[in-house]
Amino acid sequence: MLNPDRRRRLPKIAGTVLVLSALAAPEDPVPRTTTFRSSIPELQPLWRLVRATLGRNRVAFPGKTGRVEGFSAGSLYPQVWIRDLATILPAAKYYDSRDSLVSGLEEILSFQGPDGGLPDWVDVRRSIDKNTTETDQEASMVLAAEQAVRIIGPEWLGKKIDGRTILDRLDSALAFVLNNRFEAGRGLIKGAHTADWGDVGLEDSDRTAVYVDADTHWTCDIYDQSMFYGAARALAGLLQGEGRTVRAGFWMGRAEDVRSAADRLLWQEDRGFYRVHIHLDSLRHGFDEDEMFALGGNTEAILSGLAGETKAARIIRTALDRQSSFRMPTIGAVLLPPYPRGTFKHPMVDDPYEYQNGGLWDWFAGKLIRAMFDRGFSAEARAALIAIARKNLAAGGLHEWNAPDGSGRGSSAFTGSAGSLALAAAEGYFGIRLTRNSCNLEPRLGKDGAKVFFRLPAADVSVAYESAWDPERGRLTFRFESSVRRPGRLRLLLPEPPGKAGLVVLLDGRAAPFEVERIREETLLVLETDFSPHVLTVRGFNFSQRKSNP
Repeated sequence: MLNPDRRRRLPKIAGTVLVLSALAAPEDPVPRTTTFRSSIPELQPLWRLVRATLGRNRVAFPGKTGRVEGFSAGSLYPQVWIRDLATILPAAKYYDSRDSLVSGLEEILSFQGPDGGLPDWVDVRRSIDKNTTETDQEASMVLAAEQAVRIIGPEWLGKKIDGRTILDRLDSALAFVLNNRFEAGRGLIKGAHTADWGDVGLEDSDRTAVYVDADTHWTCDIYDQSMFYGAARALAGLLQGEGRTVRAGFWMGRAEDVRSAADRLLWQEDRGFYRVHIHLDSLRHGFDEDEMFALGGNTEAILSGLAGETKAARIIRTALDRQSSFRMPTIGAVLLPPYPRGTFKHPMVDDPYEYQNGGLWDWFAGKLIRAMFDRGFSAEARAALIAIARKNLAAGGLHEWNAPDGSGRGSSAFTGSAGSLALAAAEGYFGIRLTRNSCNLEPRLGKDGAKVFFRLPAADVSVAYESAWDPERGRLTFRFESSVRRPGRLRLLLPEPPGKAGLVVLLDGRAAPFEVERIREETLLVLETDFSPHVLTVRGFNFSQRKSNP
């Protein structure tokens, strides 16, 4: 417990009344749920929309594996979808129990076919189906499972469903992709011709557009490579943790093979981003498809690590440039330029800037913003997050997608949007890196003030901090603690560059060893610490280069 008198002398955040965890004085109530205050006024109402969207889409029903608790994909999608569960977890983990995080995964795994393939979704009647135009269901399951393990622990992987462990089922699922969707001649994963990550095929104008058939045109796209690469590396990590080193090495090898092929066949050095796909048949369009910037696949390439740091920075710059040149209100336009009118037969995507053909999707915008905060684009990421918050507040909710004028389309409460925006805010801006047995903090606040408390109920761990910049004294004060007391790392975006005399860094009033790290134009303070209650103060900034956050 910090000294209450010292707490009261810290700089205040205007309008902040929240009291946090063990940072509170003895007489203050202790919060039990994730909450925060921020000097950015749009963040609190945006987070309320995140929570409301989760609340509107909660489902519970008796399944094959027992009681299933979790989330439907949105107000127009009552089913539990695997790709959506993987995207929802970054929001749900701050409020929900173990069963809400994994029972939906277990239920979908219970419908696994003999070949290892998984359905897209399951509903309250235990009905299932699969949009076979896509190739991301099995990869999404592995990525969701990896997230769950960080919260509830690897013991879950040994749980048996119909006699087979979850880990073995994950291995079989990704093997299905290699056995059924691998184009050996090019060394890439294949899928139907869709709009980047979408599931609507090129050929059909009705609901059959989500299924492959004899008329399907096949491609190898950057989205499927990125998802497979991330899933193969995640599966290798899970196997390695269980001592299965040979199988782990197999999946690491397959991941690197796909990465190499993607660099060779999909990366465009002259343009600075991956092409949307290559065709596997004679189909060619009468326009330059390689000029189309596919936000979904390129974003996943960054997050999965397939892109590498140099390519990642170029992709981010392309996304910002395309938003500006096409005058989009947010960074979330998923295909710029979109496919021309009539390229797709289905009425949902036959016109430009609608649905998966260039609409604004927070699903991928939030993921890209998360990546931007990590890679030295914090000012741009902050502005992009605020723009999305304002758009959603004006539209009255987290819609499935938005038209170029910002108006909401599709599901009016879409959990994929909630999950990705929670990822951008919690892990990107606030820098929360919390698992069941580790804690690191990487805030990108700069001059912003914040007071936060994040908790993982399924692991019963939490972290809290308060950050305040005093421009008159040239002092940054950062108070922090976590229930995970073991050593970790702080990596703070500094509000000003260090002065010529260097920084003065005090931890609880004593000089602390630290490093200064530069990423593009940003300066980060890095130090190792445990997470018992501490007060960090930093002085010695260069006021001649003072710049405010936009």
